[in-house]
Amino acid sequence: MGTIFFELALTLYFAGFLLSIAGIVRKKQDLDKAVLVCSLSGFILHSIYLALRYLKSAQAPVFSMHEANSFFAWSILFISFFIFFRNKAKILNFIIILSFAFMFVSAFFPRTIPSIKPELKSIWIDIHALMAVFGIALFSLAFIFSILYLIQERAIKAKKFGGLESIIPNLEVLDKINYHLIFWGFPIYTIALIVGFAKYISLLGFLFDPKEIWSFLTWIVYLSIFYLRVKGDWRKKRAAYLTIFAFLLIIFGFFGINLLTESFHKPL
Repeated sequence: MGTIFFELALTLYFAGFLLSIAGIVRKKQDLDKAVLVCSLSGFILHSIYLALRYLKSAQAPVFSMHEANSFFAWSILFISFFIFFRNKAKILNFIIILSFAFMFVSAFFPRTIPSIKPELKSIWIDIHALMAVFGIALFSLAFIFSILYLIQERAIKAKKFGGLESIIPNLEVLDKINYHLIFWGFPIYTIALIVGFAKYISLLGFLFDPKEIWSFLTWIVYLSIFYLRVKGDWRKKRAAYLTIFAFLLIIFGFFGINLLTESFHKPL
């Protein structure tokens, strides 16, 4: 449904990806406007594609590997545009690379509308799935900003100037944005887990599902990050390292659990 919009969005993301790589390699920001135009144009077409799938299926566009990766890429860009326009932080060069990567992966999976069990066709399941993916997207961006923070911090310590760090926002901006991503990502992810767990119990009772167990373990790690950041005990470098570790858990849950186990949550 609306495949042409997906193909056009993927093409524009690819153009933004190439321009971003060129800007990063050259360590210049003269291509930033072109990256923004490609990213924003692709995002609009991508939004139309997701809307068409929702109208046709009457279910959230996240129930297959194609849809999950596609919506994840969309969420990353949506959040990035908000950060870009609110904080004037020039970060799209790095974010479009991540967004294109997931969009590219999405292109290799079947694009048919997945059929889910009748008992799963519920607004609560949709809310759970959408909020879970959106929360993970926030965590993913926190991962990117943590890496950028460590690159910038190392460059400053080494008194190295004129390299990649010249096109990265300063440490204060990176840490501030990272804090806000965790601050909003954790509650959204928590609500998603609560809604999903409640619905899961109502359908299957107290059964252990690999995805649920892994999600809970990941939630514990992010709870620690959230608590330490809000309390003010952990900031900057240590928080960056823990955020990177937590994201690796997320990625394993997103791909590893889905592909390697017989989880109730396994996309079609």
